[in-house]
Amino acid sequence: MEIFIPKEVSFLIDTIYENGYEAFMVGGCVRDSILNLTPNDYDITTSATPQEIMNIFKDYKIIDTGIKHGTVSIILNNNIYEITTYRIEGEYENNRRPKNVEFTSNIEEDLKRRDFTINAMAYNEQFGIVDKFNGLEDLQKRIIKTVGNPDERFEEDGLRMIRAIRFSSKLGFSIDENTLKSIYKNAYIIKNISIERINDEFTKTLVSDNPQNIILLYKTKILENLGIHCNLNGYYYKELERDINILKSCDNNLLDRLIMLEYLISNKILKCIDQHEKYKYYCENIKKVNIINNLRYSNKVINYCNDIMEYMIKDIEKIDNIVIKRYLNNIGYEKLNKVFKLKLIYNVFLDNKNKAEFFRQCIIKLNEIENSKECYKISDLDINGKILKDLGYKGKEIGEKLNFLLDEVIKNPLLNKKDILINLLKL
Repeated sequence: MEIFIPKEVSFLIDTIYENGYEAFMVGGCVRDSILNLTPNDYDITTSATPQEIMNIFKDYKIIDTGIKHGTVSIILNNNIYEITTYRIEGEYENNRRPKNVEFTSNIEEDLKRRDFTINAMAYNEQFGIVDKFNGLEDLQKRIIKTVGNPDERFEEDGLRMIRAIRFSSKLGFSIDENTLKSIYKNAYIIKNISIERINDEFTKTLVSDNPQNIILLYKTKILENLGIHCNLNGYYYKELERDINILKSCDNNLLDRLIMLEYLISNKILKCIDQHEKYKYYCENIKKVNIINNLRYSNKVINYCNDIMEYMIKDIEKIDNIVIKRYLNNIGYEKLNKVFKLKLIYNVFLDNKNKAEFFRQCIIKLNEIENSKECYKISDLDINGKILKDLGYKGKEIGEKLNFLLDEVIKNPLLNKKDILINLLKL
């Protein structure tokens, strides 16, 4: 089997061979190339030590920040290529990292420390594919399977449990039965993994082509072990398994899918809660243990998603231009449009025809208001705080009067003229 090797990668491998050492491209780039996918990057593994690699490429820009673990990065044409010495890893600490790394001249020893069989293949034009753990066969079977004993692999690095789910989502593969059983068994290990590493794998899963596989993070109790609960009983889990496919109907971006996932789970819990108590219950019992607030996203992402969730949870059954403008005053056009759009996707997916049509009409009304530039915020009033101050109003009274005028203009856009607004203050 021949695999395409980019010119720069081929140059690096050939140069290492010319200096008397082995070198292969390895891992995900080999896997993706076999699957006719474009690799995100190209990693190289070699029998040469880091010092020997630095000597070979002394005339090139080198980054040696990973040298402790055997990695030297070479920069060619503004691209960074990691070159790592074949290595054997010692005992792992806290299910995260090896205590020590030992270099070896045997590529099989290097490949056996890797996570999954499909990631444990190497390739160069001199030898072809090095596949000691049946990675090609597992690619053909479309399964995610650990190299060797899954319990040992997950004890070495607990993040591999989420990576298994992420790769199944990215590639559309199933997870090998023994590997999946081991994830259920070892889910508690995830507590030892940094939330930043978990966030990265979770996000990649959510924006993959098969985001519905994220349900395995709930079923295996990985998220529960992180203190993230969904409190669903067996019946609701069956519903969730069916409905989680709605994530594929959302635009493929983090915000839309994160909000929809949270809404999907929360809405099932909130079914039995009184309409007027839903948001209060959500804030007191769900919000503090949900994904949005516990996977250490940026404040910008957290605040945006929480703003949208407040209006997603509201049972919007009757709406007119006045209500829409009041919502607009609270969260603005972009966020309100997102609420209506996601509610539309949700109801179309569940075949709630009447509600779906209702939210289509909401979007139409919203855009009519926006396009006609109707006033829905204080800054749109034909009067401002300075004018009110000149009229004799002081302090918080100015804000109160401006809010009063805004409410009147929201109800009747024709009132938004300076003279009329001043007269309204005299009533």
